[in-house]
Amino acid sequence: MKNKFKYLIAAIAFLGLTSCEDEQDLKFISPEGTFSIITPLNGESIILNDATPSNPGISLTWSAMDFGTPTEVTYTVELAPAGSDFSNPQVLTTTSNRFATIQTAQFNLACLTAGATPFVASPVDIRIKATVGVGFEPAYSSVLTYTVTCYGCLGQFAVGAGLPAAGWNWDSPVSLICDDNVLMATVTFANDTFRFFTEEGNWGSGRNYPYYANDGYKISSVLENAMDGDSNFRFTGNPGTHRIKIDENQKFISVAQGTTSANSLWLVGAATPGGWSWAGNNETEFPLVKAGVYESILTLTSGESFRVFLGNNGGDSWDLGSRNYPYYVGEGYTISPELINALDGDSNFRYVGSTGLRVLKVDTVAKTITLN
Repeated sequence: MKNKFKYLIAAIAFLGLTSCEDEQDLKFISPEGTFSIITPLNGESIILNDATPSNPGISLTWSAMDFGTPTEVTYTVELAPAGSDFSNPQVLTTTSNRFATIQTAQFNLACLTAGATPFVASPVDIRIKATVGVGFEPAYSSVLTYTVTCYGCLGQFAVGAGLPAAGWNWDSPVSLICDDNVLMATVTFANDTFRFFTEEGNWGSGRNYPYYANDGYKISSVLENAMDGDSNFRFTGNPGTHRIKIDENQKFISVAQGTTSANSLWLVGAATPGGWSWAGNNETEFPLVKAGVYESILTLTSGESFRVFLGNNGGDSWDLGSRNYPYYVGEGYTISPELINALDGDSNFRYVGSTGLRVLKVDTVAKTITLN
C-alpha cells in the first residue's frame, strides 16, 4: 500500500514538471514592426462611373505584416470617413493575399455611406487590418487617404407621428428614393411631428429641422420646427397625400399636395431655371401646398421676367391660360416689392431681388404674393 502511494506522488510530480515545461515553451504571437499600403499612393484620386459598375473601383497592394513566427495572416480592408478614428469601419473585403480589388459599385456605395458627396471629389480613409486568429492582437497598416468622386446617392427614411403609416418605430418607415442627390417620396401627412434618417433602424442617424436650416436649406412653409425638445419637423398643411422632395444639390425641402401635378400652376420665363420654354422639364411646377396656397422653391434670376400659367399638357402650353402682374393687382393682392410689372408688352412679373434660391408663395386666401 505504501508503494502504491509513492507511485501516485511521483506521477503527480512528473505531470507538474511537464506542465511547467509546456508553459515555458508556449509562445504568444504578437506583431513585430509595421506594414503599409503600397498602392495607390496617399492623396491619389478616382472618378467612379455608373456605366461600368463591375470595373475596379480601387485596387490595393500592401506589404507583409510580420508576427514574429511563420503563420498565415488574414488581411481585412477597412474604409471610414476621412479624419475619423475607424471606430465603426466598413469592411470592403477579407483575404490572405497582399492585394485586393474592389468593384466600382461596391466601392461607390461604401464611399457614399462614409459621407462622400455625390459628384464632388471627397476624401475617405482606408487601412488594412492584419490578424492571425481569435484572441490575438491585430496590427494595422498606415492610413491611406483617397479622393473619390462618387455617383448616385443614398436613399433616406422618415418616421414619426406626422407620418401615420410609419409612426415612431421602424416597422414601416417612409423610404425616400434618391436620384442624382434629389430624394423624393409620396406620403400621407398628419398635423404632427416627424424626422428624416440616413440609415434605416438607426436613431442616431436622424436629421431634424435645425440640421437643414443651419446648413442653409430653404424649407417649405408647411414644415416648421416642432420645438419639441428634439426639434423635429412638424407638418402644418392640410392632412392627406403629399409629395415631398429633399434637393441636396440646390438645398431645399419642398412639399406638393396630391400624388400628381394635376392641380398645379406653372412658372415659365427667363427669371426661372428653364427660361421661356416648355421643352423637357424646363417649366417649373408651382404646386398647392395647402388649400389656396401655391408655393415653389426655385432659383430666380435678377432682372428677368416670368409668368404664371394655369395648365400643362406635356408640350407647349401657352394657350391654356396665364396670369400676369396686372391680373393679381386687379384682384387686390399685396405683392412683394421684389416683384414688379415688367412693362414688356405682356406685363409679366419682373424679379428685381438678388439672384438666388427663393421661396415664392401665392396665397389666394390672404391674397398675398411673398418671397422668402
